[in-house]
Amino acid sequence: MAKKKTKKKKKHSYDDRKELHGVVNKNNYDYISTVRDNTVKILGNTWSENVKYNKKFWRKHAPLKSCTGLCKNKAIIGVGAGQSFNKNKDVLKEFLNRDGVKPWGDRDFVTIAANHQYKPLLEMGIIPDFVLLVDASDVVLEQLTKDIPKEGRHTTLITGLHADPKVVETWTKQGRAILFFVSPAPNIMEAFKKHIRKNPYHHRLELGGNVINGAWMIGINIFHSTVFMCVGNDLSFPVENSKDTQRGSYYADGDYSTNAKVTGTGRDEASSMKRWAGFKLERRLIALPDEPITGLKRYNVELDIVGTSGTLWVYKNWLETTILGQSQHHTRFHYFNCTEGGILGVMAKEDDDLSLKKSDNWFMLDEVCINKQTGEPMYHTAMLEDAMKFLVDTKEKMRWQETGIIPVVPSATNLVTAH
Repeated sequence: MAKKKTKKKKKHSYDDRKELHGVVNKNNYDYISTVRDNTVKILGNTWSENVKYNKKFWRKHAPLKSCTGLCKNKAIIGVGAGQSFNKNKDVLKEFLNRDGVKPWGDRDFVTIAANHQYKPLLEMGIIPDFVLLVDASDVVLEQLTKDIPKEGRHTTLITGLHADPKVVETWTKQGRAILFFVSPAPNIMEAFKKHIRKNPYHHRLELGGNVINGAWMIGINIFHSTVFMCVGNDLSFPVENSKDTQRGSYYADGDYSTNAKVTGTGRDEASSMKRWAGFKLERRLIALPDEPITGLKRYNVELDIVGTSGTLWVYKNWLETTILGQSQHHTRFHYFNCTEGGILGVMAKEDDDLSLKKSDNWFMLDEVCINKQTGEPMYHTAMLEDAMKFLVDTKEKMRWQETGIIPVVPSATNLVTAH
């Protein structure tokens, strides 16, 4: 008896994604798929070989899936290395130093750092809970393993099984833990089946290309956190008079070596001539009583032209497209963009040269990213201090409601209200 043919599932096209229309341009949507396919063609064989060599490390360490539910009722903070990180570092240190000494069950925040930002955070006295690596190149070896202070052993590396074996082996020899996931690229999936002899779909995770997108996906899908905050996720760089100056201002610490042609991957993204509008926030001095603590109504927003690249452009569009896709479902999460700069969430109705020069062409993702089922906003442009205070205050209010505890509130005369 002949086997019944099964119809292949049709790919979800732009025409089916009504929530994107008027928000994300069709050309940008199609560009994401093109870049992804080209990357797989170029790096697919290297990824497969890395999976083969990392087989022994898979047995020694743990799969990321083993941490399912680890961060429920906590906010994930994704720490990127963009130049605007310096605007947030003092606030980040203040909150995390208080929060980091609490027992795990009482913690409010969990940090996932980009590999570039790992050592700068340690030098600041912040020990990231996790450092995420999505790159398969060995140019990150020094960032992660050279001159790491002993307290750095408390950080767990999250990486794909396709990571460079030198990085994985050196990290392991230093006595530090790893959580592995499997990238959905076909080459990696097949290599996992062949060498690990397990079902790759149980460990498969799409991370959206860069560390901060990946941190958000891990936070929601694995850690079951419903609040995400990102800092240093500029996806852009200041437009300067020379490319050398642009390269120097690309990262918060000024170290461009891993991106450079000779010492790094050779992507040299800071030399790109692509331009977009980046934003700056200024907190309003006067706020109305019913005004939210976060969101565009709390700030004056100023736009200015910045530089970006095709790769960074994909990261931006992937995240915006993915969040907007969730707005059609009964999903509850809050994405706080606390970068205070960059191009994430800065949208244009039309992206032809003439339209981009018109001020009324620009808008912010906050204005349209509303959950159709709950009516709640899902994406928030905010200052880090406001977002972190908002989360702490909200959790405290919920604790009072659950336990029946009435808080002691100082009165205007500095007396304690009796209860």
